[in-house]
Amino acid sequence: MAQKTYGDLTVILPTYNEGGNIQSMLETLDSLYPGASIIVADDNSKDETPELVRSFAASHPKARLLSRDPSDRGLTASIMEGIAETRTKLFVVMDADFQHPPGSVGGMYDLLAEGADMAVGKREDKASLSSSRMLASWGANALARSYLAVMRRPTTEDTMSGFFGGRTDKCQEVITKYGRKFERAGFKVLFDILKFLPRDTVVRELEFHFSSRRAGKSKLSSRVILSILRQCGPAGKAAALGVNFLFINMLGRYISALVLGLTFTFALMGTLNVAYDDHLVNSTILAFVLAMAYLVVANKYLFSHGKRDRLIIGMKMVFTGFTGFLISLFFFYMLFSTSYNVQTWPMFLGFGIAYLWNTLSSVIPEK
Repeated sequence: MAQKTYGDLTVILPTYNEGGNIQSMLETLDSLYPGASIIVADDNSKDETPELVRSFAASHPKARLLSRDPSDRGLTASIMEGIAETRTKLFVVMDADFQHPPGSVGGMYDLLAEGADMAVGKREDKASLSSSRMLASWGANALARSYLAVMRRPTTEDTMSGFFGGRTDKCQEVITKYGRKFERAGFKVLFDILKFLPRDTVVRELEFHFSSRRAGKSKLSSRVILSILRQCGPAGKAAALGVNFLFINMLGRYISALVLGLTFTFALMGTLNVAYDDHLVNSTILAFVLAMAYLVVANKYLFSHGKRDRLIIGMKMVFTGFTGFLISLFFFYMLFSTSYNVQTWPMFLGFGIAYLWNTLSSVIPEK
């Protein structure tokens, strides 16, 4: 029986610092899919990734390195350029870190060969994801699917999948016409492609086991979350600005935590019928301002330096919360020492609310 060949298929591998994986991935794909072309769209890796690809391509003419403009960074931009450079009828995009199984590329190819316009790998087991990443993935997928449903565009159960394939001519046409509207510096190009494909596009899915990385580090960060929001039209862009200001920007975190804490404090005082005058109000606000300023600066420094394991993060949270509480207590009584009959615990509950907001914002990775 003649061996099946894949001369009408191109596998696109977007890479950034995948030196620990790329050689093995290229050899695996070459062995599994004879005749297939391979494009490595490298996003200006700082490790040995480009050299390893060039070395492999020297003896495998259907494999090539796509060296990209360093001023045009981004996973989406890499994949867009890879698709634009594809010369075969079909293509499949996958990661080079083995989280997308090379053995499933054949199944994606079969779906496309049978008539599908797009084939999407649906992760059937996300056990290798951390709980925070699994929650973020679920939220992002729900947001993207809702947007596509409202816009009446083709969708899939896993719009955040980075493992997908398509008919080259259809996707190249979308990129040519609408590429300027893509979140080019973003991370989820499948979502952008689905937004502009015709409504009658046939999308088929292939379940696959989502594995752990063999080497290297995950690139997940707050930038991914903001990028997905910006992909959801004008309202999403506005939401991204708000999230960036409230959760990531230091000044925004400070203002939002301060307002939240003070609102909670004075609301609780009002329900308790606490009598307070201008001196109490001014003292409470000033104590909050000083204590929250300390917390924001302390958290910014503590959570962006050193180890990030849970025990150390927990210790940092206890330290900043306790010292911030003492600062708030000290300044409140220093400024309001003439009246000891005022119930101060509403202020400290409000401070605790503000502290939790600030701390949760601080632990979101920014890069």
